[in-house]
Amino acid sequence: METSQPTQHIAVPNSPVNQPKRLRASEGVNWFAESWRIFNKYKLKWIGAMVLFFLIPIALGLLSSYAAEGSQPMTFNQLSLGIVIREVIINLFVYWGSYCFLGGIVLLAHQTAKGANFNFGSLFAGFSTKKIGSFLVLMLMSIVAILLLALVAVIPIMLLTKGNLSALEMLPMGESLVFIIMLMVISIGSMMFWLTPALVMLEDIRPVAAIKVSLNACFRNIPAFLVYSLIWFGVIMAFGLAMTLFAIPIIFVLGVGGQLLGAGGEQQIWEVFIFLTILSGSVFTVPYSMMAIGLYTSYHSIFPEGYLNKR
Repeated sequence: METSQPTQHIAVPNSPVNQPKRLRASEGVNWFAESWRIFNKYKLKWIGAMVLFFLIPIALGLLSSYAAEGSQPMTFNQLSLGIVIREVIINLFVYWGSYCFLGGIVLLAHQTAKGANFNFGSLFAGFSTKKIGSFLVLMLMSIVAILLLALVAVIPIMLLTKGNLSALEMLPMGESLVFIIMLMVISIGSMMFWLTPALVMLEDIRPVAAIKVSLNACFRNIPAFLVYSLIWFGVIMAFGLAMTLFAIPIIFVLGVGGQLLGAGGEQQIWEVFIFLTILSGSVFTVPYSMMAIGLYTSYHSIFPEGYLNKR
């Protein structure tokens, strides 16, 4: 007589990663609201952080110009090549630094969201020896991705026009087609790298894996990202309109005054123009800060327990 054996249940180990949540479209509103909550708690310090973020490239440019003035005289061709190489190196360095700085912003947003005090030192955590290499790889991969996506965008347009871009106007809905292609390419590029600063900074994930995770997570939440993008489109348009309405009467009055005052009036107009430029830049530090914080709020919403399963 055969004896029945008890059923063997094979224990399935926990997955080492958490899958991205598929969120409702309305979650895009929550990302914006949570970004505002984090920003509003230390708003002046966040504005200071963004001013620092924008001053770094300016400082690098000034240092580069100062170094160029002290260099040996060169021929015109050498000078042109030297300027090109210098500008490329500076822009790559600034781009790299921007990635590192975004990593610091994500870390700071994470800390303040958890109740910690605002620590300016966290802004430079992305420049640590442990993270700086990963952000360098991310920067290089983003450049490669931009070039490849640009190629992908150009190829169908060139095929449709047979290499003659002027024929694009003759195609039905030609401009609309170009807009749709460019929008798709920009969207794919954004989804590839949107969550990478948080994944690299908070989870210590390798750049290639971070890009894959970001693309998958964003693709699963396109409705939420669409709502979030539309909110920001409206906010930026409102800010731009407000600044325009504020600047037009001032410029008009100064323009009339400049004609009456002659050369001295023109100098005053330029001074006011510089003032308005600085003012608009200062005003826009608020939405820029919230956009940077949004890298964290969207990540935390999609991965509330993190991507790596730490249980």
